[in-house]
Formats: sequence, C-alpha cells, structure tokens
Amino acid sequence: MKAEIISVGTELLLGQITDTNRPYIARALHDMGIESYHQSIVGGNAADILTTLRLAAHRSDLIILIGGLGPAVDDLTKQVVSQFINSSLIPDTEALRKLKKWHDAVDVEMADNNYRQVLFLEQGKPLKNDFGFAVGSFYQSNDGPDFLLMPGPPWEMVPMFDHYVVPLLERQYLHGQVLNSLVMRYFGIGESRLSQLISDLMISQTNPTMTTDAKKHEVTIRLTSKASSEAIAENLNQKAAAKINTLVGDYFYGYGAHNSLEKVVANLLEENQQTIAMTEVFTRGLVQSTLQNALSQTETLAGGFNGMSALLDLTDDEIELSGDNGAQLVSRLAQLTQQRLGADIGLAILAETPESNGQHDYVNEKVWFGLVSHQERLLVTPQSFAKDHQDNVEDAIFVALDLIRRHLSQQNLVDRA
Repeated sequence: MKAEIISVGTELLLGQITDTNRPYIARALHDMGIESYHQSIVGGNAADILTTLRLAAHRSDLIILIGGLGPAVDDLTKQVVSQFINSSLIPDTEALRKLKKWHDAVDVEMADNNYRQVLFLEQGKPLKNDFGFAVGSFYQSNDGPDFLLMPGPPWEMVPMFDHYVVPLLERQYLHGQVLNSLVMRYFGIGESRLSQLISDLMISQTNPTMTTDAKKHEVTIRLTSKASSEAIAENLNQKAAAKINTLVGDYFYGYGAHNSLEKVVANLLEENQQTIAMTEVFTRGLVQSTLQNALSQTETLAGGFNGMSALLDLTDDEIELSGDNGAQLVSRLAQLTQQRLGADIGLAILAETPESNGQHDYVNEKVWFGLVSHQERLLVTPQSFAKDHQDNVEDAIFVALDLIRRHLSQQNLVDRA
C-alpha cells in the first residue's frame, strides 16, 4: 500500500508557513504499515494541482491532499479532484447546519462563498471538522487511487486525522489487523552508534518494524507491530524491546512518546521519597528549574546555589578548578550542598576554564558532576562538551539528570557513545 501526500497552498511554497502536516501524517501512515514514497507541495493553482494529481495517480494507491478546502478563491483542491475523478460535489447537511448556526449566533450574514466549505465528493464519505467548517472527504475508486482530502490548518487537520481518518484507514486497509506502537527512549548514545549496535535486529525484524529518531538530547526507537489483537501486538513489541535492550540497555531510560528524562527523574525522586539540593556553578540553576517543571511535590527540591556562594567554606587554592583537583572539589561541594540544605541527595556541577576550539563560537568545556547521598554513595564524572556555550550548558543539564536517575535506579555510570 503506497500513499502520496500533497500539501496545497501558495503560502507553503513561499515559505511563509512551515508545513507540519505532511510529517505528522507520514509518521502515522508508517505506523499503520502504509508507506509514503512521494510527498510534494503545490500552490493554489488549478492547473498545477491537476498536473500533480496525474503524476500521483500513476504511482500511488492513496492520494492525500491537505489544504485548499476553504472559501477563498484559491481554495480549489476539492474542485480539481472532483474534475479529475469525474465526480460532483455535494453539501454535508450536518456541516451546513453548523455553519448557519454559527453565523446566526454571531449575527453575521453568511457570505455565499462559505457554502464551498461544506461540500464533499459525491459517493465519498464526509469527514467531520470539529474545529472548523471545511469538511474533509474520503473517496474510494474502483479503477484508480483512493482520495483523502483534509483542511490545511493543523488545529483542524490533526484532530480530524486522529479521530476520524485513522480509524477509517485501519478499517479500510488493515483488514482487521491491530497496530501497536512502543517508543523507547535512550540518553548518552548517538543515533549512529545506537543504529550500528542494533543493525542486525533492524534488518531481520519485520513485525514489529523498528525506526530510530535523533532528538536534540536523546535518541528514540519506535516499534510498530501488527497483529490480530491488541494483546498480541503489544507482546510482539515487548519481546523486541527486550532484545534491543540486551544490546543498548545501558542507555535506556524509559518508554513513551511523551515521556522525558526529567519526568523519569521526578517520578523516581517522588517514589523513593528523596529530596535533592544542588549547586550549579556551570548550569546556573537550570537543572533545578528543568526538574521543578516535572515535579508534583515542591518539597522534593530542598534548594540550591547557582554560583560561588556554596564555595565559601573552601580555600582559594581549592577554588582553582583543574583536572588535578576537579573530582575532589566537586565531591566536597556536593557534600556541603547536601549538608547545608539537609537533603537526601547533594549534586554539584563545576566547569574548568573553557578553551576555544577554533570552530565558529564553539568552545571546549570540561564539566565535573558530583553526587552524594545519605546512603554514602558517591558518583563523580567529568564530561567534555564542544559546542557553543549555551548548547554545552543544555547538554550538561541532561547529563546531570541522568546522573540522578542512575543513582536512584542503582545503575552504574557508562561512557557516552
């Protein structure tokens, strides 16, 4: 099953609007086992839309058009498609009633061109728009590709796609099969290294499928299985996940498309009823603020210091941070932080003097992380960063969060890969 996604809108061609619809739909189609080998953007011109449709009809089984369903002069998508498939456009009575009711409620006379929004392809299925007036269409052909038309505004398209289109496509094309997706999250390893380590699995594994995705601070693996029931599909994903984590489990921190490292750390702190205090000379309070946004219990954060104030008990010689005394200094600072604020865990983050590496604004910065706890467990690790300073700080925030996670999960430290 091959689908083609076409976004319609001159504003997209001119770069005035970023097209988020096509990637959103492509990801969802892939999860359903429907591949999208061709995607394009076309302006609101009838001849250009028609040319694009002719090309798509020769190579795709399902043609998805987004945008051009509104009342404007250049909203021509459904008109061109109806011409292409030799079908009429008819009004959806429910959508027309909604449109008239809204105009009555705001006491505004309805312009004639608004009527165009409630039209859909005859012998097709109208698709409800919960957040707008432009009706979608799903049309099945006996001797050509099927057509799916949806509105362009993402706040209209996404709910329509999620609530009405996905179930429709599953019924139509999956033939009773159920899909289940599982997202696995990894920190401390790059996509290239992770893909290399699981390459044999990715090649041999067909159900579930495996895809990797590099985020700014982490890598995810999405497993998508297909089976006759939800339970069987879920079990297939769990078995594949176990195989993956025998290879890269040292970097795995959690499941879920909407999960995050800070959420996992916050949950661990609260589940274990642990409080934490920090001194962030390098990150200037950003670890605390990142974690605070994920916590439901404010008392979990015992407080902290964003600069040199927590160093006041140290001698001038000790403040001169270098590779020789970095471990000792960050350890002592973590202990002082824990003791002064009466926390279960003390965390300290210090950096040596940065050095330019000669590439744009990039700087080499060696950062020391130290963590101590009432269980007398001490974790100290140096990490080197080599981007611009702000990116280095952002990376350090997540290294610190992972250090806390590893302590609470009783996992050993590992080198970044």
